[in-house]
Amino acid sequence: MVKNPFLNLFGGMTQWLYQRFSAISIYFFIGYLFFYWIQIDQVNYQAWVQFFDSIFHRLIITVLFLLTFFHGWIGVQHVIDDYVKNKIIHQIIYLLLLFSMTIQVIFLLLFLLEI
Repeated sequence: MVKNPFLNLFGGMTQWLYQRFSAISIYFFIGYLFFYWIQIDQVNYQAWVQFFDSIFHRLIITVLFLLTFFHGWIGVQHVIDDYVKNKIIHQIIYLLLLFSMTIQVIFLLLFLLEI
């Protein structure tokens, strides 16, 4: 019996699709931010404060960072799988990466969403 590659949430085919869809989403978010900043006459401290006062913009930045972390995790995972052959070092790198990304997401949520 052949397994359906689309049903495995973290298999090779679905990771490929996750990375493509996250890249497209990141492009849309960055495009939105780019066109938002083009419309502002003068970029100064007050413009930054106004930008981050909006919960909508904080939510967009949060989603952008989370998608970037997810996209990067898949890419780094494949690099580690391809080039690190020692299983102990392999697991240590995974744990360090997971720990650092978890800390980054916690700080992101604390600062941007003011939790």
